[in-house]
Amino acid sequence: MNRTPSGHDSSLERLEQQSRELFAAESRALSGHVQSRLTGARFAALAELEKRAGEPRFRIPGVWLPTGALAAAAVLAVAVWVAQPAGPAATLAEASPVEDAEMLASNDGPELYADDPDFYEWAGGESAAGTG
Repeated sequence: MNRTPSGHDSSLERLEQQSRELFAAESRALSGHVQSRLTGARFAALAELEKRAGEPRFRIPGVWLPTGALAAAAVLAVAVWVAQPAGPAATLAEASPVEDAEMLASNDGPELYADDPDFYEWAGGESAAGTG
């Protein structure tokens, strides 16, 4: 690239100069009515820019943001409270570990088999026939 002593690229300067000349030629070719409308639009845009220059770009939300956050937290709290069961929940930890150990240490079989031994014999035979 060709650089001038000031550090600018000479090809960019030529492009800029050609663009300015083309813009000036096309601007002169516009009718007076179109030039008037463009000038009016430009002044309107500049006036809008000046009007907004005094306003901050980001406004801190007023009272609605904390109010909305509080309402959302309240709705969440009510939903969690309503979802809890009304009575005391039965947990697996209610049986004491001592009772569990006694049941495992006893030589007695579970009392379930005493209800219907024929059913358990049949079910055991069906499962053995199904796997083999």
